[in-house]
Amino acid sequence: MSSSPLPPSPPPLLPPPLAAWGLTLAEHLLIDGGLDPDAAVWQVRDDSGGLWAVKATRRDCRFGLALAASVGADVSVVAPVPTTTGRLWTEHEGSIVSVSPWVFGDDAAEDGRGLDDAQWTELGAVVRRIHDQAPPSDVAPLRRGVKRTGKRARVLLRDLDHRFVGRPDDPLAELWREHRGRLDRLERVALELKGTRTDTDRVPCHGDPHLGNVVVDEAGRPWLIDLDEATVAPREVDLVLVELGVLPGLPMTEAHRSAFRLGYGDDVALDDDRLVRFGCIRALEDVTATFSSLERAHSSQHGSDADGVQAGLGAQLGPLGLVSLVEARLSRA
Repeated sequence: MSSSPLPPSPPPLLPPPLAAWGLTLAEHLLIDGGLDPDAAVWQVRDDSGGLWAVKATRRDCRFGLALAASVGADVSVVAPVPTTTGRLWTEHEGSIVSVSPWVFGDDAAEDGRGLDDAQWTELGAVVRRIHDQAPPSDVAPLRRGVKRTGKRARVLLRDLDHRFVGRPDDPLAELWREHRGRLDRLERVALELKGTRTDTDRVPCHGDPHLGNVVVDEAGRPWLIDLDEATVAPREVDLVLVELGVLPGLPMTEAHRSAFRLGYGDDVALDDDRLVRFGCIRALEDVTATFSSLERAHSSQHGSDADGVQAGLGAQLGPLGLVSLVEARLSRA
């Protein structure tokens, strides 16, 4: 029997029942383009004309929903709407279901849109508000610290080494071997810096506050969405995505960082070693996840249309990808 992971199930065409919120479905639209194979999002209009975002996910996002609700919409965090009995989510066919107001606006990462300096300052203030919030006491985060996969980087690397054995003419395996030394270096650096880490405050974190999780509304106000990766951890878990950057198509500039810091505040000293270590871990997780996705797409059990993922991998390994950004930071050390 093959040990390859099963492909994700296709999202259901219909949204889950909304009776718990007292909503009657009138129209719905399944939203395409999400990167999470375990989740589906619908735009839903109820019979009174209200517009909602309905999400069903197989991931345990309860801590993130509770954190978003505790922060509130006053600080531009899209929060779940409670059910008629006060719950922030329901369960349906193995998925956690939540409902939030639909934000009319544009994805900040779409078409290279980005943010202007004033919006970066607003986003900095939003992230700081999350970091200053007391964590929810009635639900614990599934994720602990910076790691999102639950696996050590060495395990991720060795898993792909095994998959690419005996494939000398496979372009993907050749690309893996070409960059394997770079990834090995990041894994070594992360381990070395972990050995010298010092104690620090642990705060509620969004977990993934890049521009792909920011919607700019019609008034130009940036909203943070999707707290599925939320956790309690050193604040650098979030801030590495600003200090280094994670989206090759929208590289961070010093003007972006300065504007973000203006909103976030300059009363907190960041640990540069911790930023580098978290950058190493994030880069390793992102790159190995993309290689794994492409490797599965090359098998007979999966679809073969992976052009977009292939382009994303090239960007991750390119001069504006996080691997290169971490390497550049190390060269200045």
